[in-house]
Amino acid sequence: MPPKAMSLPPTPDFHASHWKQRAAWQSSWHALETSFECGESFLETLRLWQSGPDSPSQLFFTAFSSEAPTKLSSELAEVCFGLLPGVHRILFEVGRVQLTLCIGAAPHIAKEIDIAADSICVDDLAAWGVKNLARLCQVGTKIKWQHAQDSHIPELQSVGFILDESTQTACYRPAWEVKSSLRPRAQPELISNSKTQLNAIVIGAGLAGSAAAHSLARRGWQVEVLDKAQELGAGASGLPAGLFATHVSPDNNVLSRITRDGVRATVQRAQELLEHGREWQISHLLEHRYAGKRQLPEGPLWPAAGHDWSTTASELQKQAAGLNESTPALWHAMAGWIQTQALVKAQLGHSNIRLSTHSHVTQLIQRNNQWQCLDASGQVIAQAPKIIMANAYDGQNLIDSLELQTQKCPRPHLPATALRGQVSLGPMSLLPDQLRNKLPDFPVNGHGSYIGNLQAITAHMNEPYWIVGSSFQRNDFDLQTREADQLSNRQQWAELMPEFQDDILHHIDLEKTSSWAAIRMALPDRLPAVGEFAHPEFKGLSVCTGMGARGISWSVLCGELLAAHLNHEPLPMAASLAKLMAASRFG
Repeated sequence: MPPKAMSLPPTPDFHASHWKQRAAWQSSWHALETSFECGESFLETLRLWQSGPDSPSQLFFTAFSSEAPTKLSSELAEVCFGLLPGVHRILFEVGRVQLTLCIGAAPHIAKEIDIAADSICVDDLAAWGVKNLARLCQVGTKIKWQHAQDSHIPELQSVGFILDESTQTACYRPAWEVKSSLRPRAQPELISNSKTQLNAIVIGAGLAGSAAAHSLARRGWQVEVLDKAQELGAGASGLPAGLFATHVSPDNNVLSRITRDGVRATVQRAQELLEHGREWQISHLLEHRYAGKRQLPEGPLWPAAGHDWSTTASELQKQAAGLNESTPALWHAMAGWIQTQALVKAQLGHSNIRLSTHSHVTQLIQRNNQWQCLDASGQVIAQAPKIIMANAYDGQNLIDSLELQTQKCPRPHLPATALRGQVSLGPMSLLPDQLRNKLPDFPVNGHGSYIGNLQAITAHMNEPYWIVGSSFQRNDFDLQTREADQLSNRQQWAELMPEFQDDILHHIDLEKTSSWAAIRMALPDRLPAVGEFAHPEFKGLSVCTGMGARGISWSVLCGELLAAHLNHEPLPMAASLAKLMAASRFG
């Protein structure tokens, strides 16, 4: 005779009934469900959170699905696009509700979750296994299941659950000390002392610094941002406009997965802060595949959800972009452009952020659990318990400025490569009529890029303009613009759109165009560095740097990742990918 199976209907208010009983100091709640299905339970939990006067100020909702869910409501379908295998962070209520949707085989995909839940709804104990569920619990976590067999009950008790037979729920309260590989949750004493703890300094007011500052500020931190320049946009983040775009690779590699996470985060931030069509736009993008590069994954590596991001360009799309119909090309639906300084300014506009320009930090000192920023004369510019360096290539000088008490551990070292880039730009009216009328209304990239019909939002450009480039020189620190790079950018443009080559090479007067150059910073593995170093004397110092040419696509994600670490929150991406971006790999 088969074992008796127990099945209970789901309880929509299971999570809400328990967050009402949370401790007074606990301002966030992490709900987890092992089956997302069509998202009905999440939406019901969201509505309870919206209507409950005693709801936590922040709700994290983690859910699992073996494959991309279909038949979603319009409310979810609009934001739950491109759900390839992996972890996806989707924001609601201006980030106060964060849905983490994990697509993949259970329970293996749960290894990408690195912080315990407060309440868990389980669809099938047999499919997940009680030991896997125990890993996702902290002391006091409540669980409820829909399907279970009699044999699972003693097993639940053996791993530390106390059963409530009247409600067929359980609470994780093992009689032994729990040893977990998960990141620790925020402690009550940290939260109760938040008025003195939640202060930070960010050095660098570019894309990385403004993104990190904004992510902290929206979580209640008071942030002072220091920048050595007299106005915004003095460094690489002063690029007039740039692209956010996905990256493809035949094996769907780490770079591709992280970039998709970054683009999703950038789009969500831009939707919240910027004016679509003027300061940014999801314009789509065509990628000219030079020499057959950037091949799409095939078969199971690129299911239908992958084509929400990138697919093979059609003949009409290639023709519009100035390519021959036989030219290999990709079409990126979730891509577009951003007026870079508009994003920086909007992120720094949060009421919890104070910006201090013309503040050149030359030395760091750690004294009495405070980080002090000193100028060239030795005067303290600012101090706070936490400091975030987002000043790109200048960061190593500050790392080297700290006087260490011990030589047992080598000083952290960021093996940075400087990447000089120069773009060319000019008004659309400068272009010959026959070219202007043929150029596409979407950007094109490949070897260099073209963006057209950008709205003028700065004083030096007072009519719609285009931008092409950029040049690429390693370890070149010269910020003077060069005529040779102007010629090179024009040549790149002509090769990017070969059907328009004659008009580009022979009918654009470079004397009437403008140029702009800056230095970007990249790291050897092509990934950014985010978080604290492992070195004990650098505790409280974090970095958010090394984004190379992907600052627009990556900076918001890196800021959210940094804020999640500092606030002991569930990470906004797969734990395995976040580990590859950890600053601790450099010391």
